[in-house]
Amino acid sequence: MSDDQKELMKVLPGLREDMPEPFWRLAEIFADQVFELCTDGESPSDYFIPYMMNDAVECYLRIEQCRMTGSFREEETGFIQGELLTESEGYGLIVRQAEGNVFTLWFADLRWEMHLFQYHTIGHFWQKGQEQWRQLVYMAGTLHDKYDYLGSAACSEKEKALYRLIEFGPFRKWSPIRDDLEERYPPTYEGIDCMLQLAREAGDRNYERMLRIYRRFPFRRLETWLCQRLKSHTREALYQLIYDRMCQASEEYPPRRYKKKEQKAIEKQRAEADAWLREQGFQGHYPEYQKGNNRIQVTEEQPFTILESEDYIFRIHFMISETKKGPLGRNSGFFDGNGRKGIVKEFKKSIDN
Repeated sequence: MSDDQKELMKVLPGLREDMPEPFWRLAEIFADQVFELCTDGESPSDYFIPYMMNDAVECYLRIEQCRMTGSFREEETGFIQGELLTESEGYGLIVRQAEGNVFTLWFADLRWEMHLFQYHTIGHFWQKGQEQWRQLVYMAGTLHDKYDYLGSAACSEKEKALYRLIEFGPFRKWSPIRDDLEERYPPTYEGIDCMLQLAREAGDRNYERMLRIYRRFPFRRLETWLCQRLKSHTREALYQLIYDRMCQASEEYPPRRYKKKEQKAIEKQRAEADAWLREQGFQGHYPEYQKGNNRIQVTEEQPFTILESEDYIFRIHFMISETKKGPLGRNSGFFDGNGRKGIVKEFKKSIDN
């Protein structure tokens, strides 16, 4: 038995060495203090405990044939404890919340469910400026988290090749959120090597040369310089290569599919966005369109297929890119350079109607 297993058995009393993997995952949830109890409204006897939910994966524990005594108080915060009981016909989970509330779940079995999805069409625009890089940082962080929490079985070889990218400081600085991501993804030499290999493949000799210097002398000043140079249109080939690799990795998984009513509403919004763009003279296919020196990349904010909050809705955004000089690649207008312009707008036709 490993030391980690011994610690988990202390965290969740009643956990035994011979128990299936889902029970060890349950212990991890209590160890990380992220326990949450949910239902989906379809089966009153099934409860769910989220393990990891993001744009690339929906992973949770399904508590089957469950009966609850007491109640879970969502509003209570603070330290929460669990204790596992083994009965002749199933199990019991006693949960003690911080403010003295106690409830028990009596259930037949605990099942692990993991569903992997595409994520390359996702776009969250919480920060303005250089949205094309911020989108890639979000994707890189998403696949890094997936590997860290779920292991190699949840990641393809293409994803593993990009795993260290978020650990490259100058890239990570284009965070999609206000907070710096350094503590979450500390810089590593492996991160530099990952970007170095990508710069070499993209034929970006200047950036490759500076990366070699940075690897020997990883000073903050040079890190800032490398971060700012990613804004330049001379980094576009590097950006396009990374974006293509992300897409190739993501496309190995299926897109999210929702319940019939939800799926129909989402497909209606996509069709309306496509029709509107064609009315404006754009040509192409969802999610990429072009008209003259303008190009639009359609991105989406997608709810989870299960356990989503009621106020979260599906949204479509247009990354509108204009380039008067040079090639018009994906999101070329978001880079610094003469005659370049990039903006993000939400498509609201279905919502407004």
